[in-house]
Amino acid sequence: MARRITVDILTGFLGSGKTTLLNRLLVTPGFGNVAVVVNELGEIGLDHLLVEQRSDQIALLEGGCLCCAVVDSLPETLLELCRKRAGGELPAFDRIVIETTGLADPGPIAEVIRRSPLLAHFLVPGIVVTALDASGRWDAVERHPEATAQLVLADRIILTKLDLRDAWDETDEQRLRALNPFAEIVDAFAIVADSGRLVAPVPALAPRPPAAPARHSHGVEAQYFAVAGEVTRAGLAALAGALAHRLGVRLLRCKGVLRVAGRAILVQGVGARFHFADAPASAVSAPSGLTCIVQHVQPEEIETLLRWLFVPEGTQPPAPEDL
Repeated sequence: MARRITVDILTGFLGSGKTTLLNRLLVTPGFGNVAVVVNELGEIGLDHLLVEQRSDQIALLEGGCLCCAVVDSLPETLLELCRKRAGGELPAFDRIVIETTGLADPGPIAEVIRRSPLLAHFLVPGIVVTALDASGRWDAVERHPEATAQLVLADRIILTKLDLRDAWDETDEQRLRALNPFAEIVDAFAIVADSGRLVAPVPALAPRPPAAPARHSHGVEAQYFAVAGEVTRAGLAALAGALAHRLGVRLLRCKGVLRVAGRAILVQGVGARFHFADAPASAVSAPSGLTCIVQHVQPEEIETLLRWLFVPEGTQPPAPEDL
């Protein structure tokens, strides 16, 4: 099987500076062969770089970069990119960066790749990078749920416009960690010094309890649950089903390390969709437990469901009436 193409998502609320970050990446040596997908015409200011118009969807950019506007279907657009790349109609690229609109929730975009067996043959999910306008002092996050979702789902958060405000302090750090205890937080000046770091793999840090129990103004908070002893593979599926039935859209993200038959398993969930894999070496010794980022959920609602982790192998996930 040919090497799959990594697909990263670059998001951030309106005016957060994500386009500036992307432009820096595109002129970085070693990132000339990058395809860029935008889901709103005119969102990214690259028109001056267009050297040849190939169709109403795809344009060839300087340095082998591509810019395409998602019209009806992101899967169709991604497959078209892969087809033209394979056929030699477009210069070879080894990475796709999807830049969302400022009002987009990156969750469904990430799921486009994960849920499609056809796309998974050509593409592999990368990371979600979120630009946060630090000069706004949380204004966008306070007023717009989309801005909250962009932070919750991020693997790396880039703090932009820090020069336009007082210093980023411990209160800000705790507030951000209450929304997302998983993400790597990077000063935008570090990206200026090394643009390639924008989409570099995020260090495999062991999941950890949230630094502070603060509840966000939209009722979003990170809750940590220690899990003693080994669980079963059937229990992993059972808990995923129980959380989906009981919490629904109130469960935003879940991550942690659990022990199954002597192995450390990394649990990752976005909404109702869960993925289980062997934990990276850096997380093998992490305490057994789960951190759930939820909205308007009391800890007791999740604690009562943890018993599903210990059901015998062969047990079917619970139906709504079982909860």
